[in-house]
Amino acid sequence: MKFLKFLLALFILAVAATVIWLWTPGGAKVDEAAIRQTAAEYNTRIIRDNWGVAHIFGKTDPDTSFGLGYSHGEDDWATIQEVVLAARGMSAQYKGKDVAPADYLYDLFKVEEAVIEKAPTHLRADTRAMAKAYADGLNLYAIENPGNTLPGLLPVTEKDVLAGFTWATPFFFRMDETIAELFAAEDRPSVSPWQQESRLDRSMPEAVRGSNAFAVAPSRSEDGHTRLVVNSHQPFVGPYAWFEAHVVSESGYNVAGAGFPGTPVLTQGVTPHHGWAQTVNRPDLIDIYALEVDKDKKPTQYKLDGEWVDFERSKSKFRVKLFGPFSLPVTRDVLWSKHGPVLEAPTGFYALRFAGLQAVGNVEQWYDMGKATSLSEWQATLAENEILSFNMVYADKNGNIGEVYNAKMPDRIEGPNWLEILPGDDSRLIWTGYRDHSDLPQIYNPPSGWLFSANSTPFRITDPEFDNKRENYSETFGIETRMTNRARQSLAQFVQDKAISAEELLRYRANGHYNPDTHIRQMQAEIAAMEFDDETLQKAQRLIKNWNGSTEIADRRTAIVVLTGMHAKGYEFIEDKMPLEDALQEASDDLITVFGRLDPPWGEVNRLRRGDVDLPLRGGPDTLRAIYGHYENFVENKGLTAVAGDTHIMVADWDENGDLSLQTIHQFGAATLDKASPHYADQAPLFARGEYKNMPMTLEEVLPLATRDYRPGQ
Repeated sequence: MKFLKFLLALFILAVAATVIWLWTPGGAKVDEAAIRQTAAEYNTRIIRDNWGVAHIFGKTDPDTSFGLGYSHGEDDWATIQEVVLAARGMSAQYKGKDVAPADYLYDLFKVEEAVIEKAPTHLRADTRAMAKAYADGLNLYAIENPGNTLPGLLPVTEKDVLAGFTWATPFFFRMDETIAELFAAEDRPSVSPWQQESRLDRSMPEAVRGSNAFAVAPSRSEDGHTRLVVNSHQPFVGPYAWFEAHVVSESGYNVAGAGFPGTPVLTQGVTPHHGWAQTVNRPDLIDIYALEVDKDKKPTQYKLDGEWVDFERSKSKFRVKLFGPFSLPVTRDVLWSKHGPVLEAPTGFYALRFAGLQAVGNVEQWYDMGKATSLSEWQATLAENEILSFNMVYADKNGNIGEVYNAKMPDRIEGPNWLEILPGDDSRLIWTGYRDHSDLPQIYNPPSGWLFSANSTPFRITDPEFDNKRENYSETFGIETRMTNRARQSLAQFVQDKAISAEELLRYRANGHYNPDTHIRQMQAEIAAMEFDDETLQKAQRLIKNWNGSTEIADRRTAIVVLTGMHAKGYEFIEDKMPLEDALQEASDDLITVFGRLDPPWGEVNRLRRGDVDLPLRGGPDTLRAIYGHYENFVENKGLTAVAGDTHIMVADWDENGDLSLQTIHQFGAATLDKASPHYADQAPLFARGEYKNMPMTLEEVLPLATRDYRPGQ
């Protein structure tokens, strides 16, 4: 009997120990009084206009960042919480094992260590104050809305905000794609912190990281105005969806634009002086090295220059949610070589070297971009060389325009094929510095009077005689050669127009046609030349053969072409997903199942859906009117639901006196997640029609439009 009691006691102790071990620790105790006291120190006024857009006025720049955090929390708190968790490497503790590889990479990339070590010395005090103020705004919103806040999340800190930038940078550049290449399809981990956008699960189009931008100088515009079109392509919701806002301080900081959840400054914007747009480019900023290690399992050394060198070793520790309040503590080895972080894949050990790894300075450069007041100041901000990549298109009130193929470009030796996996035993291949910004392709004030960017080669961005030449730039840059449909259509429209009016510029921006030289038109020709026995496929073939490249709402040939292209070639029509005949059969079956015919009007198929709003859309994948519809659940969704593409758009117009008029549009509205808000989808009808709203830039212009006027923390 005593023995049984002893066993029972041991069992109870074991259960208790297990419960204690698995019990998820609570967060720090939240001092709400301290949060309110801190908030009261900011002098911030938020005015919501008739579209619900937050116009944030402050005495100082940090006052505006505090208001940006608070207002962003009001409109998209659920997403911001996910961003904060990812910025701490804690996603798996709340979301489970599917995101655990991302938490491991957080530790492998040493994100927290980078912020702790670099932020105090690498960032100015005013930049850090902006990050802190944004976090303070989030904290105030959270304690005022405790039912919406995850346990253990608060307080959000300056470090969280800066780590969010540092952590997101590799995945904005598609680090997940690079890592995926090291694994077979069946064993690829979901390494992106934003699973819904990872190429590894393909539930969202990889093409959404596009964008268009156009700048027209007075010499090329019909009326002597300077114009800039900021036309970013992003997901409609989630951590990379735009939040529109306007910030004004008494120090002269006045930016209308947009940022992502967790960003304390607006990362694309227009000021009374100038404006800038960013489009994704794809320079070679990542290198992979195959390492020779001392043993296949748990190696301790790797070979470099003929010598065995010890790995730098540390531990990754995170928790993985099980159920209820329980989570599993996980500990994994972290290895670094002199090249950088090391990954174990089925085929061996590989080191990564990435220009954006542990980068903390991009937030400061975006801040400075908004503060610039002249072309020379703008160029000085780009010379900071902290923003990892992006084409930058610029225009200002003095009639200057410019385009830079921006990149934090590694300073590599000439000769090796840097696009291939490199041998890890040659230290000459471990680059340590970056090329000067002046070495990058860039054009300011070309005689052509116009510039554009549409995610294609930077050597075809204006009238051909004024373009930069490829041979003048190092092959080590890995500059892309592709020409998107959007680039081809831009050139076809702009080159021939010697006096571009405001109306023409907007029409060109929203062009919904496919150029005859693009992949989808080549696919059209291939299908037209095929032979089919099936009567349905013959009818589909006739529709495709007679298609003129249109994506207009009323066009009855577009649906069968675009759907066939998506099935066969993916969202950008450049993959090899299935044979053309099979793709044509799939598209035909989908259309007949949902619409009872092969030729429904494109507007019945291509939809903008948000709450009770369900509207037809023109445009399609890789058109200048960029619309990416989610097609995997075509039958269940009764067509394509737009999930990415044209999102926040700005049209800036400086007249001959340098006075600014600004129009903008958002695909949905200011209230990102609040379905009860009148601004949840109030801009959707304008967006669907291709229209814009006016954006006021001064307090005097904002006040007549005010629907709310409040001072958070006061």
